Amino acid sequence: MTSNARRIVSTFVLGAVWMVLAPATSHAQTTKPTTQPAAKRTTQPAEPRSQIAIAFAARIGRAHGKQTWDQKQAVQADIVLEFGGNEMLNGTLIYDMHTSCARIELKDGTTLVFDGERAWVSPAEAQVPMARFHLLTWSYFLAAPFKLSDPGTHLQSSGTLPFKGRSVATRKLTFDEGVGDAPDDWYIIYPDLATHRLAAMAYIVSYGKSVEAAEEEPHAIVYHDYETIDGVTLSMRWTMHHWSADEGPFGDPIGEVHVSNVTFVDVDDKSFAKPDDAREDKLPGS
Repeated sequence: MTSNARRIVSTFVLGAVWMVLAPATSHAQTTKPTTQPAAKRTTQPAEPRSQIAIAFAARIGRAHGKQTWDQKQAVQADIVLEFGGNEMLNGTLIYDMHTSCARIELKDGTTLVFDGERAWVSPAEAQVPMARFHLLTWSYFLAAPFKLSDPGTHLQSSGTLPFKGRSVATRKLTFDEGVGDAPDDWYIIYPDLATHRLAAMAYIVSYGKSVEAAEEEPHAIVYHDYETIDGVTLSMRWTMHHWSADEGPFGDPIGEVHVSNVTFVDVDDKSFAKPDDAREDKLPGS
């Protein structure tokens, strides 16, 4: 087992404490980042959105360059996850924003692929727990400013909450049944009052656990160090914190993600195909 793989295993031994490693999937979470990348879409008709919700999502989208983002095919970025002073994940992510397919090439040579339905690990003997979670979570957190108006999502008022010494009007993001791997996950969206960018999201992670258990340990991701690449503004550093409605994100970071070398790329059918010598990493309980 490589040293990087050992680090990933140790994270989960620490209580999936993180599940970093447990956030939301084409969505958000707690000691773990959330996982809610909307790999699947509900077959039920969505309820009409209020004009307030539409305007809220649109303001954040404009602040990040959503119109330009939507014209791109895929984004590529180097991503490093640190937790508890250890490096848990280090590789290059490619994410197709139109299909939610994702690929992560780890520095140790391991390849993780989400083809839109199934997650693959290559080589098959590579020890990467929760590969599906990694593929869906980090791509979702990167694309979060552009996901607030996705089909099957809902934005409702979650009140005025404290954030960095100010009161912020927040909204709660929820999902229709069948959207993503963890449709019961939710996010509390904090906009930046000055720039209208996405400043932070509180979340739970029910990936592999009950909603009740997930809600006992809510967390938040705070976005820092924005850069504009080809007209799209993204955060280059994310910190994860404990969270409560009364305090917002609080305490020292329990985890940190660094993003670099962001570029927009073209992909084809082979980009997210099952690799040779691969095993499937299935959704827990499936």
